[in-house]
Amino acid sequence: MRFKFQARDNAGQSVAGVLTANDLADASRLLRRDGKTIVALAPEGRQQIKAKARCAGGKMKVKKDDVIFFCSQLAVMVDTGVPLSDSLDSIVQGSSPGGMRDVICDISEQVKGGSDFSGALEKHPRVFNKLFVAMVRASEASGMLGTMLQRVSEYLEQDRDVRKRVKGAMIYPACMLGFCVLVVTALLVFVLPRFEKIYAGKGAVLPLPTRILLGASNGLVNYWPVVVVGLAGIGCGIYYLQKTPRGQLALDDIRLKLPVIGPMIRKACMARSLRTLATMINTGVSMLDALNLTAEVAGNHYFSLMWRQTAGKVEEGASLTDELQNAPLMPQPITQMIAAGERTGQLGTVMNRAAGFCESELKVSIKTVTDMMEPIMIIVMGLIVGGVAISLLLPIFSMSKIMAH
Repeated sequence: MRFKFQARDNAGQSVAGVLTANDLADASRLLRRDGKTIVALAPEGRQQIKAKARCAGGKMKVKKDDVIFFCSQLAVMVDTGVPLSDSLDSIVQGSSPGGMRDVICDISEQVKGGSDFSGALEKHPRVFNKLFVAMVRASEASGMLGTMLQRVSEYLEQDRDVRKRVKGAMIYPACMLGFCVLVVTALLVFVLPRFEKIYAGKGAVLPLPTRILLGASNGLVNYWPVVVVGLAGIGCGIYYLQKTPRGQLALDDIRLKLPVIGPMIRKACMARSLRTLATMINTGVSMLDALNLTAEVAGNHYFSLMWRQTAGKVEEGASLTDELQNAPLMPQPITQMIAAGERTGQLGTVMNRAAGFCESELKVSIKTVTDMMEPIMIIVMGLIVGGVAISLLLPIFSMSKIMAH
C-alpha cells in the first residue's frame, strides 16, 4: 500500500511525500526509523489524519459496544508495538463519523500534546468511568497497557452480557403486563358502556362486581382527562423521586425484596461487584481503591454501602474476609471462597472464579424466572379478563333465573 505523510526531520524541517508499506503501523515504523516525527499519515487517496485537526464536540451518544470495540482494537495495536498516538490515529481513520470517533480524536490530540492516556480518558467521564480510568492508570505505571486494555474489554463484555440477560428477563413480563392493561382499558371504555345501556332498561339490581366494573367504566369515560393527568403526575413523581437519594434508596430496597426478581438482581449485583474487584486487584490497583471503585459501579445502593463500609474497616486494619462475613448481602459460600483466596494470596483469581459462579447462578435464575413468568402472566391475564367477562354476564344469569320463575 502507498501512504502519504507529513513529518518533521531531526532538524525540525517539514517534509512530505509518499512511501510504500504493508499497513499503517508499518508505515509509521518506517518513518520513525528514519528519525521523522509524524504530523499526518494516511493511505494515498484518503484524507490525512492531522495531529492538530479540530475534532467535533462529541455530543452524540456513545454506545457501550463502541467502547468495547475501541478497547479491543487499541489492545491489539499496542501489543504489536504500534505507538499509542499512531494507534489512536489509525482507529480514528477506520471509525465511522459519530460520537465515539470525536472522543477518540480528542484523546489522540491530548496524548500528542503530552497528556497521559489516563488523563485524556478522564476528561470524558460519560464514556470512560472511574473504574476504566483507574485500570488504565495502573497499567501506565506497570507498563502493561495492552494487556490491561484487553482485560478491560473482557470485563466490559461480561458486564454488558449480564445487563442484557437481566433486562431480557424483565422485558417479557413487562410486555405482557402492558398488553393486559390495554385489554382491560379497551373493555372498560368501549365494551362496558354498551352493556350498561342494556342493563339500564331492565331496572334490575345489578350484582356488586358488575356495579364496581360499571363505576370504573363511567369514571374512565367521563373523567379521562383527570385520569390521564393523574397517571402522568404519578409517573413524573416516580421519575423525580428516583433522582433523589431517598428515592433511590427506597427503589433499590424494593428491587432487592421483590419475590421473584429480587434474588436475580442480588446475583447480578454480586457478580458485577466481584468481577470488578477481581479485575482491579489483578491489575495492581490497591485494595482500598478497588473497594471504593467497586462501590461506585455496584449497581445498587445497599451493595455500594457494603463495599464502602468494608473499605473503611480494611483501612483501619481489618481483614477483608472478616468484614464480608458480617455483611448480610454476602452469601456464605462466596465468603468462604474469598477467605481461601486471601489465605493463599490468590485473591484476584478466586474472586474471578466467584464472579463466574455468580454469573452461572444468574443464568439459571434468569431461565427459571423466564420459564415461570409465561404461565404466571397467562394465568393473571386470564383471571383479569375472565373476571371482567363474568362480571358482565352475571346480570344476564340473574335475569334468566327471574324469567324462569
